Amino acid sequence: MARVGLANMLTSSRFVLAPLFAVVFALTTRVDEFRTTGIVLLWVLFALIELSDVFDGAIARRQGTVSDVGKILDPFADVVAKVTYFTCLLTAEIVPLWFLLIVLYREFGIILIRMMLYREGIALGARVAGKLKTWFYGISAAAGILVLGVGISPAVATGMTALLAVTAAASIGSFLQYLVLFLRRRKALS
Repeated sequence: MARVGLANMLTSSRFVLAPLFAVVFALTTRVDEFRTTGIVLLWVLFALIELSDVFDGAIARRQGTVSDVGKILDPFADVVAKVTYFTCLLTAEIVPLWFLLIVLYREFGIILIRMMLYREGIALGARVAGKLKTWFYGISAAAGILVLGVGISPAVATGMTALLAVTAAASIGSFLQYLVLFLRRRKALS
């Protein structure tokens, strides 16, 4: 039982760390005296969140404790963390609304697909396109935190927009991969 607990505890830590990230972000952008400390804390929280995502799955696989619950809990914890990052970055005008909407629509769509398949007894695990999308989400969030710390110039804004466009394309592409998989499974079940 303790083995299952460790992987799921790491996953669940994102449900605490993500709101903490939002609080620190708000203080960093609103309290000038906190700015330097806040940027450092944001990087620490970001690293803890991202490392928990890497290690929870690795621990579950190494210990042979991969479970249907973990397959559902892990991506949900990821969504909470990533949506928190991008919502914070939107409030600081580092991430545009169109990007956040693509992320939200993709993630809600995947949650719906996962729920429908789970009803049929299928726990949909991560796919290659979904993992690639997750990497781009992480890179985009890190770039946003970097921009928050150093400021934005026209060149940085252009680079950030290009990165967000690639990330949005990866997000849409991964959604399409899951949608095709869902439609095939539904067809096979009928």
